[in-house]
Amino acid sequence: MQLLDGRPVYSATDLVGFLWCEHLTQLGRATLAGLIHKPVRDDPELELIRKRGFDHEKRYLDSLKAAGRTVTEISPDGYDADQLGRLQAAAAETERAIRRGDDVIYQATFFDGKWRGHADFLKKVDKPSDLGDWSYEVADTKLARSAKAGALLQMCTYTEMLEAIQGVQPEWMEVALGGSARAIERFRLDDYMAYYRAVKARFERAVSDDRPVTNPPTGTYPEPVDHCDVCAWVLNCIARRRADDHLSFVAGITSRQRKALIDRGVGTLTKLGELQLPVRPRIDGTTDITLGRIREQARIQLEARNEHKVKFELLSPIEAGRGLALLPQPSKGDLFFDIEGDPYVEEGGADGLEY
Repeated sequence: MQLLDGRPVYSATDLVGFLWCEHLTQLGRATLAGLIHKPVRDDPELELIRKRGFDHEKRYLDSLKAAGRTVTEISPDGYDADQLGRLQAAAAETERAIRRGDDVIYQATFFDGKWRGHADFLKKVDKPSDLGDWSYEVADTKLARSAKAGALLQMCTYTEMLEAIQGVQPEWMEVALGGSARAIERFRLDDYMAYYRAVKARFERAVSDDRPVTNPPTGTYPEPVDHCDVCAWVLNCIARRRADDHLSFVAGITSRQRKALIDRGVGTLTKLGELQLPVRPRIDGTTDITLGRIREQARIQLEARNEHKVKFELLSPIEAGRGLALLPQPSKGDLFFDIEGDPYVEEGGADGLEY
């Protein structure tokens, strides 16, 4: 999400971010309005993932060349113009390559004035279109060993802009996956475009001009999601939740349990830690046992916070053959060795090591 020539421009990445976290979208709007500055996240692990992504993309590119396919590369940074001018020039060069019928187009760029997209590859196929007796399909590279919903949504964005040029929707889209297998998976566009259009319509309503722009955003909340692992705003959102004594800080609680508790007016760790049991009528999504377990967890965390010390309690009764009871009796020669996994190790392929 960015301002170009004073107008907001959105990308496939913004759409995927919205699918993960609508609060992220509203933070982006507040940034465009000048109400807040987007933080810079300096994370060596993310840099490593980014580098591995480039390496994986290059391997796929090399495989296309080795198969005898001619590649046209589009470079948005290769034009002597401002950011908007470079984007427009790259999109125009991409369209010329499409209309010429170039075999493979690498880093294809699309821009319609409101949406931008950068497809890893466009591959020429023998399907007639407004271009002639050929058309193109989108192919992307992803490090994951299986295609995620976000990746497919991104490719649907590129496909929609591609269709506007060639006049027909491609039948397939392709993902070159990571891992040692480096599998190629193909997905039928008809199975995904209706969902894509629904998500895009929701996104465009969320960023429409009649929605107020505030900081902090109103109407959304920074609930913890998987996307937090790679999000630049994560520390800001953690601080917000910490200030609100958010239920997500209760160890072991699920998002479904949090929602059910909030619906019953139990919206903080403190309130849960002080909750009187049993609760009647029963809170949705819980049993007396599960509610008792998370209440006890919140209670001991609350006590530790108030007393400024680490606290723990052993669950009783201790059951033979479970938990700590699995440990052998202590011995003078005991050695405790903490071993770690490495998800990025390259030996034997790119599948990583569990230990």
